[in-house]
Amino acid sequence: MDFFPAPPDRLTYLIDTNILIDHLRGDAHATEFLLDIETGRTKACLSVLTEYELLSVSRLKPNETREIERLLALMPRLAITSRVARTAAEFRRRYRTDIADALIAATARIRNATLLTRNLKDFRPIKGLRLQSL
Repeated sequence: MDFFPAPPDRLTYLIDTNILIDHLRGDAHATEFLLDIETGRTKACLSVLTEYELLSVSRLKPNETREIERLLALMPRLAITSRVARTAAEFRRRYRTDIADALIAATARIRNATLLTRNLKDFRPIKGLRLQSL
C-alpha cells in the first residue's frame, strides 16, 4: 500500500510501533485512538519498519499474528525509499538517533505527518519533526 496525503482538514499521523504494542497490551488510550482510525475519524499510516517490528517478535502465537495483521490492515504502510534512507542517515549522524527511530522519523518528516509515539525523548532533538504522544 502507498500513502496519499490527507485532505487539509484531517490531520495525518504516522503511528510509531510502540502505540500498536500498547494497544496489543490492552492500553485504553491506544485502543481508543486506533478506533478513531478504524472509523475514519482520524487519518494515519505506518512505516513498513513498524510492520517488520511487530511481525518479527519471537514466539508469536497464531491469534497474536492475526491481531497484528488486523491492525496493519487499518492503515497504509509507507516504504523506505532512497529519500527516507538519506534523511534517516542525516538524523543518525546529526542526532545520534538509532536506526529504526531515524527511519521512522524520516518517513514522518518527508510525508509531513505528525509522529504519534510514546518515545518523545528520543525524537525531540530532531528539528522540524512534528510529535505527539497519547
